[in-house]
Amino acid sequence: MMQGVTIDYLANHREYLAEIVELTYGEWTALLVSAGISKQDLAVIIAARAVTDRLPITLVALCDGVLVGTGSIKMAEPGTKEGLSPWLAGMYVKPTHRGAGIGAAIVRALEAKARQLGVEAMYLSVGGAEQFYKGLDWTVMERVDSYGVKEVALMTKHLGKGSTP
Repeated sequence: MMQGVTIDYLANHREYLAEIVELTYGEWTALLVSAGISKQDLAVIIAARAVTDRLPITLVALCDGVLVGTGSIKMAEPGTKEGLSPWLAGMYVKPTHRGAGIGAAIVRALEAKARQLGVEAMYLSVGGAEQFYKGLDWTVMERVDSYGVKEVALMTKHLGKGSTP
């Protein structure tokens, strides 16, 4: 893992909830507004992911006590494709910390948690970071128009059965 960076449950670091809401809302405002989700709604949604033992769940990346990234697993991805679950979502690494492996570490930790909880496959929708996920062995299923706001790639990854790696 990157020096000085730890990945942990949001449940253990609730003091970062407001900052995560600001970062997430700022990054995906158009999609959230199209979905009818206000900043206050988003705060409730993310707060519900502050757990350690079930989905949906949010993880945080911390460097010397400072939030540098976050990622979640959620149960549905409205505006894309019905019937698929769960979804890797809300992946965000602060621009000053990108390229250091933090995003990959968050994805791997979320995959491991999903596997531990018995999830065999996960999904995600992505606009500009498709190559990043391909590098982590995710594959493109199809491309869809998310809420008429932008085209996204729907990707999947088979996790296999049960236990942590």
